Amino acid sequence: MTQPDDGYEYRAKRQRRTTVTIVVLVLALAAAFYYASSYFRDTTPEPSASCTTVLPPAQPLQPADVSVNVYNATTRNGLAGATSKVLAERGFKIRKVANDPLRKKIKKVAEIRYGASGKSSAELLARHVPGAVLVKDKRKDDSVDLVIGNAWKRLGPVPAQPAATPTLPPCPGGDSPGGS
Repeated sequence: MTQPDDGYEYRAKRQRRTTVTIVVLVLALAAAFYYASSYFRDTTPEPSASCTTVLPPAQPLQPADVSVNVYNATTRNGLAGATSKVLAERGFKIRKVANDPLRKKIKKVAEIRYGASGKSSAELLARHVPGAVLVKDKRKDDSVDLVIGNAWKRLGPVPAQPAATPTLPPCPGGDSPGGS
């Protein structure tokens, strides 16, 4: 019987040692990646109901934000004055009450005249005056004219105001304008 070669035995031990070292290194790397991924997973903020990264919608226009001139384009006396009182009770700001300065004959319920910056004000007033026709003119301010026509009976019912949506504060570190 021959003795095993010392070189063979040395190579086998070295191969086992290399294999064990590689397995240990692979396990150590796997553990390090697992630890790192759990660290990032735990520090990523989760969305919650206590904050938001979405900007709240602009508050809807209220009657108190609208300046109205009330004009009478009919032969019925006192119609603009009576209508302006009801509009004031609904919260509108009344500027002028008079006969129509354009002296137009309006056969419909009413005209709501407005400029480019008064479109939303005119639309709000139109919800109070069913059948009114919106007429854009060249005025520079956001005031509107309610010009009462011959088919006028009265203001419509007070339209329902959109429900106020609760707003949440911005999330810290988010992309919202208030975030850090």
